Amino acid sequence: MAQAGGMPPAAHPSAATPRAPTAGVDAVVVGAGPNGLVAANVLVDAGWSVLVIEAAPSPGGAVRSAELTEPGFLHDVCSSFYPMAVASPALGRLGLERYGLRWREAPSVLAHPALDGTCPVLERDPARTAADLDRYVPGEGEAWLDLVARWEQWRGPLLDVLLGPFPPVRAAARLAARTRRDLLRTVRTLLLPVRRLGEEQLRSDQARRLLAGAALHADLPPEATLS
Repeated sequence: MAQAGGMPPAAHPSAATPRAPTAGVDAVVVGAGPNGLVAANVLVDAGWSVLVIEAAPSPGGAVRSAELTEPGFLHDVCSSFYPMAVASPALGRLGLERYGLRWREAPSVLAHPALDGTCPVLERDPARTAADLDRYVPGEGEAWLDLVARWEQWRGPLLDVLLGPFPPVRAAARLAARTRRDLLRTVRTLLLPVRRLGEEQLRSDQARRLLAGAALHADLPPEATLS
């Protein structure tokens, strides 16, 4: 029925136009993987209303688990090794342990078998790793422990550089202060491709495999700078 003047009745906006799913939210996070979920939680803790959008049927991204073989037996769908998550300041501030998170830490972290029958093992105890590497080349354990000692010196500020807010000005300044007596060597070591670092610091293929295997988690080839 037309209104007076021959004009059709005006439709109420809420009746004619569906409400946009983003209306009334402060932020939209695209992707419910670990990065997206951490970002959403940080915003919610700051008092924002957040909408998380995920194309997959379930959230979690690369850290999902599912019953892929037997009922009740969970497999990692993609990744299963989360050392950077354990070290992450952002994840630590979320207090996920209150919601049931437990980090499982095996004494033997990883191993790299080869066709020659050797299989170096990375242990949580550096001394045990060093003893294992000495079986292949005498003195290799000492070289490994030297790398571990340098990592322990850089660990805190370097993780803040990698995992903290960008740009990491304060964290970089702390790293420079921590290594000021050996700054040039530190910078060079951090920039070296892992293949070159292994060739310079280690003598055995077994130790170099442990070093390169861990570095490849950065998704860079072993010849790449910063690998």
